[in-house]
Amino acid sequence: MRRIAWILMIAMVLAGAAPARADDGAAADAVKLRRWFLGLQANASGRDQWDVFNRADLPPAAVDHRGSGGGLLLGRRFGDRFLLGLQFAVDAHDMEGIAQKAYGIEMLVTGTVLFHERGTWQPFLRGGLGGGGLALEHPDDDGTTVSIGTAAVAGGGLQVRLSSRFSLEWEAVAVFTNFLEVHDNPDGAPDTDWRVKTSSVGWRSGGGLVFWF
Repeated sequence: MRRIAWILMIAMVLAGAAPARADDGAAADAVKLRRWFLGLQANASGRDQWDVFNRADLPPAAVDHRGSGGGLLLGRRFGDRFLLGLQFAVDAHDMEGIAQKAYGIEMLVTGTVLFHERGTWQPFLRGGLGGGGLALEHPDDDGTTVSIGTAAVAGGGLQVRLSSRFSLEWEAVAVFTNFLEVHDNPDGAPDTDWRVKTSSVGWRSGGGLVFWF
């Protein structure tokens, strides 16, 4: 099913990238382009590793490399084609044999270039820079341990215009994180920080609704 979904999404992007028909030109010129946008997403994600804490006991159990979560994107259109935004995304991953979860987090400044910005089908390219982290819940609600660093994403997707105020969006990006520092925050005990130097590669795909205003 996942492979079929990818094939369908790629086909949608290619279809949207095709030249617009000449008789659609007048209708496209009449489309009102609103400037601000707010997007909500449901995401699926994957990561190549979780050994980013520089301690043998962290994470405390094997982590499912695939997870799910959600995201928020807020920004502004500049010109017709370029969108500058702030993106927050979080995904939860199960850990084998325990109830606690591991979380991947990205907070990014993104740039998006739209194609066919006045058409119904709007494929786009997207890149972003910012911060990323992996967080582990402690047993019995005893705080968290978080490895943080710099992050970048690169990819693209497709928007489908429903009206001047609403669009559907599908996004697929590669995620690169360079981990630099760990913050261990147990409840009732002093915080402990230490340095790390490791990287991970992952992916994120998701779909949702964009509101223009």
